[in-house]
Amino acid sequence: MEPVKSTYIAITDYNFRSSRGTPVTDERDAVQKALAAHGISFQTYEVSSVTLGGKELKGEPENFSPRRWVGIDRVYTRDEVIQSMKDDMARERDSFMKGAIKSVIGEYEKMPADSMHITGLERQGEFITIGKDEKVFDRQGQQVWPPAPPATVQVIKPLKKIQLKPGP
Repeated sequence: MEPVKSTYIAITDYNFRSSRGTPVTDERDAVQKALAAHGISFQTYEVSSVTLGGKELKGEPENFSPRRWVGIDRVYTRDEVIQSMKDDMARERDSFMKGAIKSVIGEYEKMPADSMHITGLERQGEFITIGKDEKVFDRQGQQVWPPAPPATVQVIKPLKKIQLKPGP
């Protein structure tokens, strides 16, 4: 018997706990299920299975996708993150905290200028770097990052006009 591959979703919640085992048909379905479960991110993965003697035998999860962040309405450039932290530092009164913020700014300044980030999900004012091949989807399930390619439009040519002659 040939194994059958099925796709599932591993959803990460706000407490960074992961749940697995929900089948999905494609990425759009996975995004909707992650949003419905109030997840913050997910990965899809495949499981091969065969049925022998009426029993389904499943293999180990494999082919995990890069992380997909959900419910995020905006992405930030590295420079926007740095500016946000500079604004926080200007409002901060505690010299220890100012030093800590300055240190974090220094780390962001080392990052590539084209790096992209989302707001921190644990504490306000923190940022998470979007990893290579990761995607970000908003609260409606629309892809925010990377920008989705424009929808292709199929041009339909009008048919040649024909003239019918009246019958007998």
